[in-house]
Amino acid sequence: MKPLNSPVEVGLRVLMLLKEAFPQRLDLNQLVLLDHSLLHSADLGGPESLHPAVPIRAGELGIKREAIEAGLEVMVRAQLAHAGVGDGGIEFWAGESADGFTALLVTDYAHDLHTRASWVVNHFGDLDQGALRTALSSVAMHWSEEFAHTADEELN
Repeated sequence: MKPLNSPVEVGLRVLMLLKEAFPQRLDLNQLVLLDHSLLHSADLGGPESLHPAVPIRAGELGIKREAIEAGLEVMVRAQLAHAGVGDGGIEFWAGESADGFTALLVTDYAHDLHTRASWVVNHFGDLDQGALRTALSSVAMHWSEEFAHTADEELN
């Protein structure tokens, strides 16, 4: 079993986002972008990132959707999150037990996760997908420049 990005770990991250955004309902695309922002918050002017600043992190967005779907499935089955059809398609929101469950998590990682989820929702929770993508695209341009700079250094 892989401990990082397992359905349980991704589900916990998404649950923290849903709990912070409650009563707002979020669709899968919003959750993908918000989760990426949560993991790489320092790139967006926020607290220290949970994951390391590797040059290829922009590529994570391409594989994140499937991981988030698996994580959401775990949280919905545990009745910590709910899914339903809204104006924009399938939407997700925190269940009644989400606060109590997340309050039981007392590790440093859980605290850091809560801090970043709160920051992300406060800064980006009201943005529509287009605005959130715009915010992330400027960071992605920086990442690609950073990657090219790192590759040049390795060649020299």
